[in-house]
Amino acid sequence: MQYFIIQVASGKEQSFIDNVRKFAPQLADKHNFIYLTRELTIRRQGKLLTQVQPMFPSYIILQTVNGVDSFTLAALKKVPDFYHFLNSNTDIVPLGEHDLQIIQHFLGLGPRIGPSLVRFDDNDRIVVIEGPLKGFEGSIIKVDKRKQRAKICVDFGGTAHTMDLSFEDISKQ
Repeated sequence: MQYFIIQVASGKEQSFIDNVRKFAPQLADKHNFIYLTRELTIRRQGKLLTQVQPMFPSYIILQTVNGVDSFTLAALKKVPDFYHFLNSNTDIVPLGEHDLQIIQHFLGLGPRIGPSLVRFDDNDRIVVIEGPLKGFEGSIIKVDKRKQRAKICVDFGGTAHTMDLSFEDISKQ
């Protein structure tokens, strides 16, 4: 199984996948297009709300067995909101080992990534019990207990990406 990253118009990730099914159904049958989302806890007017946001904004994961051929590239170029493959359309390479590990970690959690279960130790350090933050403890750069979010920094595609992930503090319960 090979994984590729496609950059699309920001905010149009789901509509891009819908358009692939509409304009190029042969691609939807041949390849798997994955759009990862995350649930974030948002505090508005004193109330906690759950909001769904993209895990990797403007990126779609292409999962395939056969790789990307010229037919696939030509068909994708006709789909609205398609920009390019990472790194470029002339040099289409599957994800490297490090990037693949990050993607497979999040794919193993499902298309919608929920909050992690955590607790805080005696030194007020976060300890991840389970969830998307598990294995990324060393990548946590900021913890906001009030908003119930942890900001992590992951090196993905040769650049550092920061993202917020929600958590639930089980020591409060």
